[in-house]
Amino acid sequence: MGESGLEPAFGGELLSESVKRLLLDRIMQGRYKPGERIVEMRVAKELGTSQSPIREALRDLAAIGLVTIHSRRGARVRMPTSKELADVSLVRSEIDALAARLAVPNLENKTINKLQDAYNEMLECLERRDYVGMTRADAQFHRTIAQTSLNQAAAHVFDQLEPFARTFITLTLPNVAVRSIVLEHKKILAALKKRDPQLAADRARAHQINVSNLLRDHYQFDGHVRPQDDQAPAAAAT
Repeated sequence: MGESGLEPAFGGELLSESVKRLLLDRIMQGRYKPGERIVEMRVAKELGTSQSPIREALRDLAAIGLVTIHSRRGARVRMPTSKELADVSLVRSEIDALAARLAVPNLENKTINKLQDAYNEMLECLERRDYVGMTRADAQFHRTIAQTSLNQAAAHVFDQLEPFARTFITLTLPNVAVRSIVLEHKKILAALKKRDPQLAADRARAHQINVSNLLRDHYQFDGHVRPQDDQAPAAAAT
């Protein structure tokens, strides 16, 4: 990555994906606050790009519910309700169960090792209270299973839903004891190592249902956030 945090890109599509990941990380880190406006021109100037990839990235984030875009007011970070987040995890429970069951016949040792590495990273990040890193490793764990399923529809739905929940789970985690949720990945991994498709599906489903219950019971926002003043500066880097 360059100094701006963007990966070298060739073509507008790859650049917009890099911008999207950067903006997503900033939302998760709290650099862009709920209700805060993300100004295309300001971000483009900071990154040394045109406004086009910024606009594309914001549209992608709007499509998955992380920002809202108004023709005259631009893009703002939005906060979903606890029910919205719980609903996403409930849908994920079936997608992840399907992916786990379909992945089992395709598992190779290198895939198991990749899952183990992601789980170890989750634990390490949890210990140092790096919740952004922890949820990133969590996403890698589940994405690996979705990709190993070789079902493009399941992988696509996963990619659409995962950033939405991961972003707001990150903002919630400092106030919630999540060790038991993290340790559930060990059970999923054990079922995959046994090459037991039904057990893997059951454990993947149970995990997401538990995440749904956690979000429903502990999420700290109600979705009603007062937008900040349009002229307010972007949050300072942490």
